[in-house]
Amino acid sequence: MKVFFAVDVHGATTVWRKWISAVSIYEANALILSGDLTGKVLVPLILQDDGSYKASYFGNTWILKSEEETKSFEEKLSNAGAYYRRVSKDELQELKNDPDKVKKVMEEEMVKRMRGWLNLLTEKVDTKKILTIVMPGNDDEFVIDPVIKEFENKGIIYPLDKIFEIEGHEVLSFEYVNPTPWDTPRERDDKEIQKMLEEKIAKLKDPKNAIFNIHAPPYNTAIDLAPKLDKNLRLVGGLDGVKFVHVGSKGVRAVIEKYQPILGLHGHIHESSGFEKIGKTLCLNPGSEYGEGLLRGYIIDITKDGIVNYFKIQG
Repeated sequence: MKVFFAVDVHGATTVWRKWISAVSIYEANALILSGDLTGKVLVPLILQDDGSYKASYFGNTWILKSEEETKSFEEKLSNAGAYYRRVSKDELQELKNDPDKVKKVMEEEMVKRMRGWLNLLTEKVDTKKILTIVMPGNDDEFVIDPVIKEFENKGIIYPLDKIFEIEGHEVLSFEYVNPTPWDTPRERDDKEIQKMLEEKIAKLKDPKNAIFNIHAPPYNTAIDLAPKLDKNLRLVGGLDGVKFVHVGSKGVRAVIEKYQPILGLHGHIHESSGFEKIGKTLCLNPGSEYGEGLLRGYIIDITKDGIVNYFKIQG
């Protein structure tokens, strides 16, 4: 089976569309998108007295004078991973005064885009024939899980509550990561991560023949390096440039070292695209450049005997 594996699209519609296209471009038999599906930014489009909309994003301000301009701008925001909502000046003030309302609007837009994406996926791909896995990650609010589950009767696999197989290899899936500076929705300390993983591994018939689909990469590897930040979340650097540190999960590394599955599928750290061998286990992280509209992924050829080949793509 030829598997196309990608991660961390963060709401970018262009990247989602490219992931879907992998079936035809690379003749993939399976699609896996593993973690951090949703975006992080909400952009209000503010209705002006003359009927135009005003919007600010990344330090720039736009005046959108026609419906055509407004829709084009909304499409650009969607492709960059941002959400948007058209609001009046009064509605904008309400949002400024009520953080809970901002969160509610953000979640509504996440659900709306996720459902639209999944509808597009089932239109473009025969998900009854192509093994299709869509998994939340640590950045994803829990409101999107039921949306993915809505599409299970159309062949899309929500993997967090089940074990499925690829060419006879059981696949375990896990979305939590060790603590980050951003306090994301799905974080646990490493001891708890290891305990939670052990509980899932106990459900496997043969862990050494399994695939561990775990969003957090293992600690102290080539695929868990991220820029070092100070207490104010600013980059730490010197004359030799930005300093990088290992930020992966020690709990994830512990279970990989212990059970030696044939493959580890990871993400989370955008800057650490690459691979690492931990004993007999091949660990992959495609990385992410969703903000630039780039899709990063791995093509993995898997047989009943194990991993035949793998190579990284970018498009």
